[in-house]
Amino acid sequence: MPSDFAEWESGPQAARGLFAAYPSGVVTFGAVIDGVDVLMLASSFTVGVSYDPPMCSVAIQKSSTTWPTLARAPRLGVSALSSAHAGSVRRLGSRDPRNRTADVSLARSPGGAVFLEDATAWFECVPVRELDAGDHTVVLLEVVGGSNAGTTPPLILHRGVVHATAEIVLD
Repeated sequence: MPSDFAEWESGPQAARGLFAAYPSGVVTFGAVIDGVDVLMLASSFTVGVSYDPPMCSVAIQKSSTTWPTLARAPRLGVSALSSAHAGSVRRLGSRDPRNRTADVSLARSPGGAVFLEDATAWFECVPVRELDAGDHTVVLLEVVGGSNAGTTPPLILHRGVVHATAEIVLD
């Protein structure tokens, strides 16, 4: 245990600071809703919740104004952002949903899932269940399709800053 380890002050800001020390991937969730492409940025996406059936999860703030719209979609597209999206992250996470798709190349599945081109990986998911988790809702998603054919390094969020990863070769 580090010498400066101590009981931490509880509270949302303290938790946010502590959790920010752990890097996470950055993804978008997308679907066509009433003929409009709807996207939402998230950094709490977790893969490998289950392998049989393949499941993942995401934690969404209950204050989200986009999730209630996306929750209506029968299928969601999850795009793992890559370094190709570094210049778009701020817009993709904007509170103004009308500008999120500006200058971003999108692809759509027959089931209505929306994906970002040039992503590191794509997951087509069916929402299975929502669980209450304090000020968030945890959504369990079954993966029904996907691809890991992206060749651009992923983006990660660490201490509130988005970084492009670099390859490290281990001998």
